[in-house]
Amino acid sequence: MSLLSINGNDLIRSVKAGCIRLEHNREQVDLLNVFPVPDGDTGTNMYLTLLAAVKEGEKHQQEPLGKVAKAISMGSLMGARGNSGVIMSQIFRGIAKVLEGKEEANAIEVAQALRAGSETAYKAVMKPVEGTILTVIREIAGACEKEANEDNDILASLLTGIQVGYRTLEKTPTMLPILKEAGVVDAGGRGLIYFLEGLVDGLAHEKDIILDVYKEKMSSLGGGIVDKAPIELAYNYCTEVLVKGGSLDVGDIKDHLSPLGDSMLVVGDEDLVKVHIHSNHPGKVLETCLQFGSLSDIKVNNMLEEVHEQRNNWEEEKTPKPNKIGLVAVGVGDGIIKILKNLGVDEVVEGGQTMNPSTEDLFNACNEVDADQIIILPNNGNVIMAAEQVKHLCEKQVEIVPTRSVMQSISALIAYNSAGDLAEVVSAMNQEMQNVRYAEVTYAVRDSAVNGLDIKEGDIIGIINGKISLKGTTVEAVVLVLMEEIQAENSELITLFYGADIIENQAMQLKGKLMGKYPDSEVEMHYGGQPHYSYLLSVE
Repeated sequence: MSLLSINGNDLIRSVKAGCIRLEHNREQVDLLNVFPVPDGDTGTNMYLTLLAAVKEGEKHQQEPLGKVAKAISMGSLMGARGNSGVIMSQIFRGIAKVLEGKEEANAIEVAQALRAGSETAYKAVMKPVEGTILTVIREIAGACEKEANEDNDILASLLTGIQVGYRTLEKTPTMLPILKEAGVVDAGGRGLIYFLEGLVDGLAHEKDIILDVYKEKMSSLGGGIVDKAPIELAYNYCTEVLVKGGSLDVGDIKDHLSPLGDSMLVVGDEDLVKVHIHSNHPGKVLETCLQFGSLSDIKVNNMLEEVHEQRNNWEEEKTPKPNKIGLVAVGVGDGIIKILKNLGVDEVVEGGQTMNPSTEDLFNACNEVDADQIIILPNNGNVIMAAEQVKHLCEKQVEIVPTRSVMQSISALIAYNSAGDLAEVVSAMNQEMQNVRYAEVTYAVRDSAVNGLDIKEGDIIGIINGKISLKGTTVEAVVLVLMEEIQAENSELITLFYGADIIENQAMQLKGKLMGKYPDSEVEMHYGGQPHYSYLLSVE
C-alpha cells in the first residue's frame, strides 16, 4: 500500500509523532553536544521548539494543509530555543511557503517543501557551516525529491531521505573538525533524523500502513565515534541593514554583496530584505544595498569611539523614567538580575545557561517594555538567533546587541542612552562590548575532547570568550590561570560575579589574592547567584 497524499490533519499528527520520538531520545542528542558545559542542549532545545509547533498546529488541525503548515511554522518560530530550534523553525517556514494554499500534497510536493525548508534554513544562518543540521536536511531533501520523482509514494520518499540522512550524519565529523576531535556526529542532524523517523511512524500509523515493507529503505547509524584531531575556532562580527523596496531580488542582492566579505545572510521577500555581512568595507556594503532600495536599521560594529569613560555604580538604584529606547536582557541569578536592572534593563528574561529562553519569551518581554524601540542583550551565543527572530515579529523596532555573556552586556550598557538615536546607541554598545575580555568557570557534565583537552565529567573548566581553554581540579586554580590567560595584569578593572555554589567568604578570599597579585588593578567582587557557573569574570 502506498501513501499518495497527506492533508492538514495528517501533517500535524505526524509532526506530533516526530516531536514525541525526539522527546524520547533527546538525552542522547544532548550527549552529542560538542561542548561539555551545563548549557541549554541541542536535543532539549529542538524538542521544546517542536512542542510549541505542535501546540499551535493542533489549533488548526481540521483546516487545509497549507493553513496547518503555516500554524506549525509560526508556532515553531515563537517557541524557537537555541540555534538548533531557530533552524528548525526556518525549515518549517520554507515548508509552509510551498504548501501555502494547498488542501493536500503528494510525494513530489512534500519533497519540494523539504527542499524549500533546507534552502530557507541556509539563508537564515549568517555563515552556514557544513557538517551540521543544515547539511543533513539538504541531503535528505535531495534524496526525497529523487525518490518522489521515481515513485510517487510519500513514505518511500521520506524513508529514502532518512537513509541518506544517516549516511550524511556519519560524514559530519569529516566536514567539521570539532566533531572529529570530540568523537561525535552532529547533534542537530541526529535530532532531525529522530524527528523524521517519528514523523514517518506517525504517518504510517495514521494510514494503517505497515512499515515492514519499507525496511530495505532504513539504515542504522552505528557508534558514531570517530578519530580525534585538533581544531581552532574563530569568531567574527557583521554589518547589518534592512533594505526596503517594491521588487527586491534576494538572489541579486546576495550576488552583489558576496565579493565584499563573508559571514553573509540575505533573507526576506520582495518588499523587505535583511542583510548581515562581515566586511572590511561597511561603506561599500551600504552603497551596494542602496542600489536596490532604501536603507533602515543600519548597524555597523566598531564604528564609534568610546562614549563613556567611567563605569556607573552598579549598586545604586536608578530613578525610573520614560525611555525612548527600552532594554531586554537575558540573565539568571538574583545578583545578576539586580545588577542588570540597576544598569537600566527594563525586562530580564530568566535563562541562558541550562535553559535557553524562546523567541516567544523574548517577544513577550519586548512587549512589556514601555518603549517603541527595544534593544535585546542575549548574553548567550545560543540565544542570539532566537533574539534575531523577534525583530521580524514585534511591531516595535527591535535591535540586537549580540552579547555572548553577561560580562559583555555590562560593558555594553556603559554606552546605553535611553534618549539617543537607536542606530547610534546600538553601534556604541557594540563598540563598548569589544573592550572587555571575559571568562567563565564551570564544570564538565560529560566526558569530552575539546580544543585538545581530554575532559572528564566533573572537571573544572575555564572558558575564554566562549571557547573552552583549560581544565583544573579546583575552582580557585582555574580562576587564577584564566586571569593570566586574559591578561589581567594589563587591565585597570577586574570584575567577578560569584555563583550560587560559592559562599561569600570563599569569594572574598579569592578577591584578596587577586588584589595582591594585581596591585595596579581595581578588583570588584559581586554576588551573581548564577547556577552551575562558579565565577563569571572580566578584565578591562
